[in-house]
Amino acid sequence: MNTTAKRLRLSVITGALVLTAGVGAAEGANASASGRQVVHTTGPQAPIRPAIASKRSVVMARARTWLTARGGGPVPYSQSDYLGGWRTDCSGYVSMAWNLRTGASPTGRPINHNTDSLLRGGYGTPGPVVKPITWGRLKAGDAIGFLGAGSIGDAGHVMLFEKWANPVHTSYWVYEQAGDGGTHHRTHPVSYNGYKPYRYNLILEG
Repeated sequence: MNTTAKRLRLSVITGALVLTAGVGAAEGANASASGRQVVHTTGPQAPIRPAIASKRSVVMARARTWLTARGGGPVPYSQSDYLGGWRTDCSGYVSMAWNLRTGASPTGRPINHNTDSLLRGGYGTPGPVVKPITWGRLKAGDAIGFLGAGSIGDAGHVMLFEKWANPVHTSYWVYEQAGDGGTHHRTHPVSYNGYKPYRYNLILEG
């Protein structure tokens, strides 16, 4: 290859590299300006695994384990503590029952869904992992709560539906992780806090 050809090839390669870098920077700027979350696919923030399907009977069996998981008693509520990789608040508890682990932080700490991301996506999950349903469609392993926009932190809550508490379906049994004692198995009226029913997208019958 003569000198002129070598210079031409080097010029083409350099131009391509500059163009690629410029496109990447523009995409990052556009994402930042729009408020869109950028999901990393490599490095320490990479998702551990996608959402997986779970049978209803398995979901309920997993939910029951936290009633006696702390020295024979319920797991205490905390928005910062973890048990077996699951955050010990309401959404971490439901994530545990559904086996819905999502990823790890740069420090290696597990990341579980919160009440906002369950309905609107995020944390390495491309889109929501639940969908709204009607009260009449509720089955064991479905969820009830306040999810989505405005539900971060103490504002939101999510519980696992077990069964109806009476024939007229005005109250129900749930498993929940709450600030008044940790893991509970108890009843609430349908009117409780204006909560709504939801279904995990990958729930299986059986």
